[in-house]
Amino acid sequence: MSILQRYVIFEVFRAFSLALLTMSAIFVLFMVAAQARDIGLSPQDIAELVPYVLPSTLPYTIPVSLLFAVTVVYGRLAGDNEIIAIKTAGVSVMKILMPTYYLAIGLSFLLLYLSATWIPYYTHSAKMVLFRDLEETFYKLLKRDHEFNNPHWPFLIKVSDVQGKEMINPTFKHRVAPGKDEFDMVIQSKKAVLHFNVEVDKMVRIYFDNAELLHRKDADIALIHDRQLDIPIPKDSKFDPEIKMQEKSSRTLRAEMKQQEYIIKTERLRQAMAAGFHFGSGRFDRMNWFDVDAAFVGHGYAVRQRNELETEWWLRLSMACGSLLFVVLGAPVGIRFARRDFLSAFITCFVPIITLYYPLMLVGKNLSNEGMLAPYWSLSIGNALLAILAWVVLPPIIRH
Repeated sequence: MSILQRYVIFEVFRAFSLALLTMSAIFVLFMVAAQARDIGLSPQDIAELVPYVLPSTLPYTIPVSLLFAVTVVYGRLAGDNEIIAIKTAGVSVMKILMPTYYLAIGLSFLLLYLSATWIPYYTHSAKMVLFRDLEETFYKLLKRDHEFNNPHWPFLIKVSDVQGKEMINPTFKHRVAPGKDEFDMVIQSKKAVLHFNVEVDKMVRIYFDNAELLHRKDADIALIHDRQLDIPIPKDSKFDPEIKMQEKSSRTLRAEMKQQEYIIKTERLRQAMAAGFHFGSGRFDRMNWFDVDAAFVGHGYAVRQRNELETEWWLRLSMACGSLLFVVLGAPVGIRFARRDFLSAFITCFVPIITLYYPLMLVGKNLSNEGMLAPYWSLSIGNALLAILAWVVLPPIIRH
């Protein structure tokens, strides 16, 4: 590597490091502040959560930081007429672009590896830091708001006060359906204590003192021994302990995809063939319509799961390619601006990225989740757009 190439790559790496540090700090503070506001985290909780949140920001901060670095460095080089001097000496501009391209390729592979392994692990670990003391978090919210009104939970809880881990004069209102403020049963008590059991059966157990049960309609809820209420932890709630798609490694995604594909190919067909044989032979008493119906319903669920798993796998690959494409587009734009006003070049690249690239990624993700378009096509639209823009701006730059 020549002196000129070493100089350029050093400048790019220095600008990239500073930008990555700044953007990561902003992203982490924003995400942790949102959690602290919603859940009521203590300073100790925040300090423990930050190292786990940081890796999940890298798929977004690395490409944008690299884009900022190349627009700054190559814009300054062009503004100082160094690009003209390089061309005058008979050296191709690609000579100083290639080291940055190699850096972007290396970061793309690094990001792909992190997205497949470390990022899902730390994303799940960040959630488990919050789950480590669910009861404490719950009581913080209840003490602050005097109510717990999560639309995903079957009960709305109101209290007059919270003393330690004891609810004073609690009222539990059972929802008719999730997300609705219609109630079919009310439980009132002088005191109540709540315990989360995440690791064993994912249940919330509430113990009442002098509870009074008021029925308004037919509710499928009953107190155990007149003092205990068991509530399953709902999915898609703030306290949902289930492992999300983003928290699974790429190897796990591939294994679950194969499992869902096997169910799609075999289970519905097996139940249909068995029912057909029983029907054709006149043995109607052996036909299990419940299993047939469950197989057909499960087929739709398996298709949906397979689509979501495949979409997540391709999304990680597509996002990792962004680092290279951001550089291929950003470096020529920085040179064409040829000024020290680096923000103009950066914003010129970043505006189409934020208004087109990421929205196209979101649309492609939704299309592939619904099975309307294969993920390797839908999630390549944004990358293809960046490649086309780079193809437009790059040739005039490398031309002598």
